[in-house]
Amino acid sequence: MSETPRVKAIGLVVGIAVVALGAGFFLLSRGQSSSNAASTHTVVPLSQRKHRAKPKHRAKPVKKPVAKPARKHPQIPPATPRTAPAAKQDGLPSAVMSALERSPVVVVALFAPRVELDDMALQEAKAGAAAAGAGFVAVNVMSETESRQLTKQLGVLEDPGVLVFRRPGDLVTRFSGFADKQTILQAARNAGL
Repeated sequence: MSETPRVKAIGLVVGIAVVALGAGFFLLSRGQSSSNAASTHTVVPLSQRKHRAKPKHRAKPVKKPVAKPARKHPQIPPATPRTAPAAKQDGLPSAVMSALERSPVVVVALFAPRVELDDMALQEAKAGAAAAGAGFVAVNVMSETESRQLTKQLGVLEDPGVLVFRRPGDLVTRFSGFADKQTILQAARNAGL
C-alpha cells in the first residue's frame, strides 16, 4: 500500500503536535516536586500588609448635591435685656461674663496656640456652640492674663478642653480633652434647659 502525500503531511503534523505537547508538559512540571506545591498560600493580616500608594491621576467622581431634610432643633432662647441676672464676678474672665450677658449659655474652649489637636478642638467647640445658638469664648491656657481667673476657680486647666457655663455663671459641663461638635451641641442644649 502506498501512502499519499496528504496522509504523510497529516502524520507529520500529528507527530509534531505530540512532541510539542510532551515538551510543554515537561517544562511545566519541571521544578515542582508534587501537585500540592502550587496550592500553598500564606494569609497575611491586614495590619501587616504594606499598602501601595494610590495613583494621583484618578479622576474624582462628581458629587451630586443631595437635599438634606431640614431638622428643627429647639434653640436656646435669646437673652432678654435686664431681666437675666448678671454674671458672677468671682473667678470668671471678663470675656466669659460679657458672653453670658449676651447669651444664657456660653461655651468656653480651652486651647494652647500652635497645637494641631487644640486647633481642631477649638473649631469643633465653635461649631457646636453656633449650632446650639450659645455664646462662644476661646481661652488661651498659655496666657496667664486670659486663664488666671479660670485657674483660680477650677484649678488646673487642661488643653484642649471645653467648659459650658449657664447664667449667672454656673459651670454646667466640663470636658477634658477633645470633644466633637455634636457632643458640645448636646451639652450646650442641656445647659439651656
